[in-house]
Amino acid sequence: MSDGRGGAARRLSGWLDGLKNFDLPDWDSLPQLDLYMDQVILLLTRYLSPLEPYEEEKPVTASIINNYVRMKVMPPPVKKRYSRVHLAYLVIICTLKQSLSISCIQRMLPAEPGEETVRAFYTDFVRKYRASIGFLCSMPVGGDLLLPGGVRLPLEEEGSLVTTSAILSTLSKSMTEFLLHREDGGEIPDDEEE
Repeated sequence: MSDGRGGAARRLSGWLDGLKNFDLPDWDSLPQLDLYMDQVILLLTRYLSPLEPYEEEKPVTASIINNYVRMKVMPPPVKKRYSRVHLAYLVIICTLKQSLSISCIQRMLPAEPGEETVRAFYTDFVRKYRASIGFLCSMPVGGDLLLPGGVRLPLEEEGSLVTTSAILSTLSKSMTEFLLHREDGGEIPDDEEE
């Protein structure tokens, strides 16, 4: 697993540089014209491929999109054509599906698929995504990262980075699932969120 002292920090630095150059499209950058399935797949692959550089599996396929529609995670196409609303749903779903279940993602998405509602949600999602990238990229690379409680995380030790990253991922997923449920175990209605 280790590629020498400082190798993990160099790899992480390279990954963070790539992340700095990655950006989700703004609402206004999404095509205004409705698209057919093959065009949607091509566009989503271009938008999302930097997120999955190590995956052999395609980030999105026709059957995956059809399943999201069938499961009512996103609205159905109109006459086999997909609008900006559909693209926004798909960008969000494909971005989050790396760490969250489809049922969690579905609870996060707007229940009303109207263009203004989806536009506002998508714009906020992209803003928060960019802020999260900024946070990650502000982490020091190399040396030690001082965590709360005086705990030092050596950033040159790859095993330590992998373990800490996995734990943070698990805790973030758990926190998201917790926030999506009320104390009584039910789903939080949209008007109670935030």
